[in-house]
Amino acid sequence: MFRRRWSGLPADPVFPADLKELGYFINDIDEIRSIENPDYYFKYFLTKNDRWNDRQRFAFNEAVAKEILTRLKARGFDTIPLPLGTPSTQPHIPILTSPDLPTKTRVVLLFGESCQSLSVLAHRVIGGRGGITRGSVLGFVEALNKQQSSATDPAPPGLVIANPGELWWWPEGGRGLNPIERHRVPMASAVHYGRYHDPKVNEVPGNRTVSEHVKGVFETVVMGDMVSKEAKVDVIVIGDVATEVEGYLNDDTVWERIGGKLNCMAILGGSYSSKYFKCEAFKQFMKKRARAYIIHHTHLGSPVAGAGGNPGAAGFTSFGCPVFSAGDTQVTETMLIEAQPAVLNWIQQVALEGETYKNVVLRIFGEEGTGITTEKIDSPWAAPEIEPDEGSNAVDQKEATRIQDEPGKDTAVEDTAVEDTAVEDTAVEDNREDSPPTSVFMPSRLHVFALEDTALENTAAEDNTPTRCQSTTLAHSQLWRILHYEMLDHICKRGQA
Repeated sequence: MFRRRWSGLPADPVFPADLKELGYFINDIDEIRSIENPDYYFKYFLTKNDRWNDRQRFAFNEAVAKEILTRLKARGFDTIPLPLGTPSTQPHIPILTSPDLPTKTRVVLLFGESCQSLSVLAHRVIGGRGGITRGSVLGFVEALNKQQSSATDPAPPGLVIANPGELWWWPEGGRGLNPIERHRVPMASAVHYGRYHDPKVNEVPGNRTVSEHVKGVFETVVMGDMVSKEAKVDVIVIGDVATEVEGYLNDDTVWERIGGKLNCMAILGGSYSSKYFKCEAFKQFMKKRARAYIIHHTHLGSPVAGAGGNPGAAGFTSFGCPVFSAGDTQVTETMLIEAQPAVLNWIQQVALEGETYKNVVLRIFGEEGTGITTEKIDSPWAAPEIEPDEGSNAVDQKEATRIQDEPGKDTAVEDTAVEDTAVEDTAVEDNREDSPPTSVFMPSRLHVFALEDTALENTAAEDNTPTRCQSTTLAHSQLWRILHYEMLDHICKRGQA
């Protein structure tokens, strides 16, 4: 009779939490490269076994975290445990504060995503093109130190880095882990399913959830002795944590105590709808002194919607505040990396203007005065099929875009599926006194070269002549649909054969 013992299970792989021992080094442009081949970045797929790959990633991330914290400590940053006064051996959540925080007249409070470790913005940038400084808060710290606290205080503002990600306490490691890394900790064997979550062991009092951590940071740090009573606080929040931050502030009792200290708020990739606003003071704060950034196809800083939202925009815009494009980013974790110049310039503007600052009012005229600028889909796969014009001789009904002229007649091939790509005009009215209204363009459907042809696009309606932007889009869309139908015909013929 055969029997498998526990000792016969494969051992869990172990990797050192050191970049050099893992086979990597930091080059002269602050990027992590392979020692064996300096042209390569971090390699996740060591083997076909996911457990080996995850364990290597766990060690790599730990080594990166040590490097980032070492650099921040060299800049004078302090690690503060929450709850305050908790020994390092007991369950706690660390946050980071800049030096001389109690003396600062302006403090920036940064909330990262709930899936990231402390001081990390995007591991895809840290372990790839961009490097450690760009992919972490180090680059943000450098840029923030070049600002001044206010018009009367030239000193740089203070910084508090919250930690809503590492809320799962790892007793053996003596530190918190994010929801992803908690499954990569050492286990009894390489084939164990994972670690059981024990609330008594793996939870930190007052920081069991993201909402509890947000509340603790505001009440312990912002309203505590760590920040001056006269200091103003700028809040920057990324991703899903924005829902918890806004939900906490959207309360009359909370706002009565904390609202007076808030200077402005920047939201990157949030999703908290203005329809849930129940605190009128918070609603007015969002309208006048907050700004949201979303993933959008337009250039960085391009206006997308006003405080009332834009129902026709390709994305969520009902933030209750002006909405702008975050630039070239395609994922939430890189939004602050790409939009950092715009965000920092804006909070600096608010700090310099002080209490007199108010957001400009974005008013969307939209299509036929409806206030909606519907964004079209450029992808030919989502474009509607084109019906053949009357009087034309279609080569094949399946290929509706192939039109053949009848003998002796001159018929024009017109793509009716492609809408006009003209850039809608949006008026920006400044609600501050003695300031005339200005006009900017709000693109609702933008191609790579659309900005170059703005003048042509605005005059296209007069002579009905397609611009270069329209003609190129028409040709590309026509070509892709023809190829699509030919491919479907080929598949059908093979199936019939």
